[in-house]
Amino acid sequence: MRTWTGRLCLVVAAITFAGCAGRVPLRGLELVPPADASYFVADPGGATGVAGEGKVIWPYVVRLTKDMPVYRLWAGPAVLDADGRTSRIGQWWTFDPPAGTLASFRRRYEVCEKWDTLRWVAQCTLRRGSVVVIGPGQSVSEQTCEKPGESYPPNGRNFQLYIHDAWKRTGQSDSELSCPDVSRDYQNDPRDISKPY
Repeated sequence: MRTWTGRLCLVVAAITFAGCAGRVPLRGLELVPPADASYFVADPGGATGVAGEGKVIWPYVVRLTKDMPVYRLWAGPAVLDADGRTSRIGQWWTFDPPAGTLASFRRRYEVCEKWDTLRWVAQCTLRRGSVVVIGPGQSVSEQTCEKPGESYPPNGRNFQLYIHDAWKRTGQSDSELSCPDVSRDYQNDPRDISKPY
């Protein structure tokens, strides 16, 4: 089992490498040690998954030192859950602007089709001081996806962003997660999710 110090070295190397590649911003993030009172508020345990079930492999708790844009793909305003809510404000986000095909996004972030259609794009702002979890994506098995042939390997290149209880952290002018009106979102083109359909 790796120690936190060993994992710290790993994440610094990963963030530095990924930041150079434009995957995870190095500037604007600082690691939060387990002794910090806000560490467990970020819920690193809730962000961590076992092989085959998704989430992240290793959770790294970070604090934003500046406001940063974050992105979420979701099912759209017409799709409601049993409580009458959309999937627009959920716990899984990315620092990466949408790019590539919808299928490549699913592979990069290990998202089963049954979890979300991912046809709409929301861009919000995560405020300075927010404490969240980032980490490399865990694998997702065919059994978890419940679709023959659909599975995803772990991915250490594209860090996922976990905002614990995101829906409780938005809605007010001083909220940690500031989102524009849903009318600013767009339905993506599955061939190029950076563009409206």
